[in-house]
Amino acid sequence: MDRHSHSKNEHMEGNASSHHHHSGHGSHSHDHEIKDTTSFRLWLGIILNVLFAGAEAFAGFWTDSLALLADAGHNFSDVMGLVLALIAVHLGRQAATDRFTYGKGRASIQISLLNSVILLGAAGAIAMEAIDRLREPAQVPGMTIVYIAAIGVLINGISTALYWQDRKDDLNMRGAFLHMAADALVSLSVVVGGLAMQWTGAFWIDPALSIIVAGVIVWSTVQLLWNALKLSLDAVPDDIDTSRVREYLQELPGVQDVHDLHIWAMSTRKSALSAHLVVDSLQRSPELLSGIKSDVEGRFGISHPTIQIEEKKENCPDC
Repeated sequence: MDRHSHSKNEHMEGNASSHHHHSGHGSHSHDHEIKDTTSFRLWLGIILNVLFAGAEAFAGFWTDSLALLADAGHNFSDVMGLVLALIAVHLGRQAATDRFTYGKGRASIQISLLNSVILLGAAGAIAMEAIDRLREPAQVPGMTIVYIAAIGVLINGISTALYWQDRKDDLNMRGAFLHMAADALVSLSVVVGGLAMQWTGAFWIDPALSIIVAGVIVWSTVQLLWNALKLSLDAVPDDIDTSRVREYLQELPGVQDVHDLHIWAMSTRKSALSAHLVVDSLQRSPELLSGIKSDVEGRFGISHPTIQIEEKKENCPDC
């Protein structure tokens, strides 16, 4: 490529960058609105669960129930998971700076990893306690524990519903959802197991149900952990098909080749793309750039594309 063409190419790439940056601000208010709603729901979940865990701890001391005290401690640990999710939302809301040019939204991926580890640790603690109780089944301390666990099912069920809508679109919120769903399952197992033991006198039912609940938590959390690990390694998000993106770009008017195509997650909500398009003429650049931004966001959910336009030259086979 000669010097004139190279200079022209750089100019077109600059236009691409400014065009995409300008368009990106158009969706900023929508993202901000989503995050504000998420923040409110996280705060609500934190308040509900702190109040319940505190009441459960008080009831544990009052009834001298080790089971209630242990569950209260578990609930407080899950509140920490919600706090971490709230921190991720707060960091993701911060604007880009000269030091953090993409902002801090990527913290949501790291926090998803941390939440996964916390969930696996909680499941392991439940399983270990259940195994100990299987060896030496303990008697249920009356129906008080069943009543309190029933309240826990209600509180954790409400909390789970708060994060239901975001569980598929945001790994960070999926972690919060799993924390609350796990608590709801544990409380439900206490209710079912407590009633069954009252009726049958078979005290092994409670730890057996706890082991099943721990297995469900591990199964769900491993998927969360794997997805968070992939995103941390800049893997293409699961809901984006790279072959379809490449096919779309290759079928654009005048595009002869697509290379250096990269797609990665900027956060648990936003994805980015960069690609080099080889065209028959640089005159097509304005037309191509004007449509790519809206197309890739509308079709594939990629909110931050960066495109470099190159002109094919016979003496530059790699262009």
